[in-house]
Amino acid sequence: MLVCVTESLREPPSGPLAASALEAAGSKLLGRWENADWPAVFVEPDPAFRLTPSYSMSDSVAVGRERGGPARPDPRRRPKPDDFLFQPRRPSLLRHGGFARLFETLGGPLLILLGDELGEIVLQTAIDGFLASHPIIVVKDAAPPGFMSSAEAEAARLSALPLLSCFARLMSAAELMRDWTGAD
Repeated sequence: MLVCVTESLREPPSGPLAASALEAAGSKLLGRWENADWPAVFVEPDPAFRLTPSYSMSDSVAVGRERGGPARPDPRRRPKPDDFLFQPRRPSLLRHGGFARLFETLGGPLLILLGDELGEIVLQTAIDGFLASHPIIVVKDAAPPGFMSSAEAEAARLSALPLLSCFARLMSAAELMRDWTGAD
């Protein structure tokens, strides 16, 4: 199962958006995956349960955040209304009841994680998958459609890869397409 994880809730700019290399690779991988009729799901954090650091730095406070859309919606943005979407309240997808049931129904045990910032959801899911002996693959050089490239997002991705490699196999989008879809 290919899991497209969007952890950033930054508002897109109102001007035209150019696709980044990460997004282009992710869009190509997702397109090939869906053309092969393999399952793909989309994950966004539940905005009502995003954690914002408090002043004490010893605890966090859950705050709601309204998501405003851009002046002109980005047609590349996924999920679309007919896509399967999860908004977990916990960092690990494997602790989300609906996701766990879907994962079991589809026969598991392989999860391929395609994330924008490779943040908490991807990391906690990789750790839980590792502890449950599920093979986990993290796509190291691609991001879900609609990814807004920024210096912070790129830095977060690069800093997460060494830790993720302890719990998941890191693969390039090209390797996945070659190994799983039979195309380059």
